[in-house]
Amino acid sequence: MKYEVTLVNSERVYDGFFHLDRISYSHSLYAGGMSPDITRELFQRGEAVVVLLYDLAAEQLLLVEQCRAGALAHFQDQQAWLLEPVAGMIDPQETALDAAVREVLEEAGVALKPESFQYIGQFFPSPGGSSEILHLFAAPVDIHSLPAFAGNLHEVEDIKLVSLDFVQAKQALEQTRFNVASTWIAVQWFIYQKWGQ
Repeated sequence: MKYEVTLVNSERVYDGFFHLDRISYSHSLYAGGMSPDITRELFQRGEAVVVLLYDLAAEQLLLVEQCRAGALAHFQDQQAWLLEPVAGMIDPQETALDAAVREVLEEAGVALKPESFQYIGQFFPSPGGSSEILHLFAAPVDIHSLPAFAGNLHEVEDIKLVSLDFVQAKQALEQTRFNVASTWIAVQWFIYQKWGQ
């Protein structure tokens, strides 16, 4: 099959903290020919970084816990506080690595050199309705030098740093206790590709 897409129309229907576009497009079909025009609302989220911090000597992973707006559609209690790797949007004129360095400082309170970061890969967390691409990194830290709480006050971030030993993290993964996609992906990469190397 020849893979073809035609973008028929795109209009901005909401322009706030985030953006929402209505797009129309058609694409080639496996059986041949082109699809009829398809109209979808597309959440324009941009690109972001995810950074899994770990301490090999202490055998600890570091995650951050904070109240997340996306969880409020389902929970208005403690379940709205989610456990995730450090993460944040890539600002204009910033590389993914620049954003990773900045976000680790803001959300974990530690300044790491760019060469400390290992690039793992990129993925779409929800491509059915969002343009967001996440760039996954990992970086070593000294868990004992980190604060208990962090966050960018200008962004009203209120973050608790949470450490899990490697065995706990593997058990949480196997028992499906993580409920954020980036946490699943980052911890799975660490447990099955990094730990024990």
